[in-house]
Amino acid sequence: MARVKENEKTIVRSRLVGLRDICVAEVTTNDEDVYKAEVPVRLAKALAATVKDTFSVEYTYSDDEVEDTVETYEKTEIEIEVNRITPGDYALIFDTLYKFGFMVKAEGDKAKEVALGFRAKQGNGKYEFNWYYCGKAEHPDVTYETVKDKKTAQTIKLKFTMYARKKEDIIDGERKKLYGITVDESNLLAEHTTAAEAIADWFGEVQEYKPVPEKEEAGGETGA
Repeated sequence: MARVKENEKTIVRSRLVGLRDICVAEVTTNDEDVYKAEVPVRLAKALAATVKDTFSVEYTYSDDEVEDTVETYEKTEIEIEVNRITPGDYALIFDTLYKFGFMVKAEGDKAKEVALGFRAKQGNGKYEFNWYYCGKAEHPDVTYETVKDKKTAQTIKLKFTMYARKKEDIIDGERKKLYGITVDESNLLAEHTTAAEAIADWFGEVQEYKPVPEKEEAGGETGA
């Protein structure tokens, strides 16, 4: 039997075993020319997260068969479960006043447009790093329960709907409206210098795609 060919771009397949450092950054500019976000802030301690990308698919038919398909990205739904949402956390993701110790909820409070980031530990001790650029959270449900024979620790689930940003980036000659970016630390090669630099400061700012300089990519030395 012929040997199955391996994917040349895969180095390691290490299972995900953890989740931590859920952060948000308020998006200050999101238009056709500029995307900017504030410095990320930790939201809450992570318990679990589910990420679902949604694409619509249109089929073109001819001669009684599928001639072509067109896929269009619609949204990414992210549900995170955390230990507790404090008033300060709430004010990070909603236009809710938190001042002098009071969290004041008002009729006109809306969800802020935020970037959402986190990292997931792998079995080999390395991490998968993620940022989603634009989205808004739904106001969460909160459960309160009386103390019984055994105390029941409550958790909070937050649902975010993320979407592509308005700015177009040109990557490898193609125009793209980005909605997220991921770096898998387990699959970085020595020449992936810009990705390695990004994960070293992953939560210092919302990270952008940065190609490796041409000289470095070709194996040469870059000038100062």
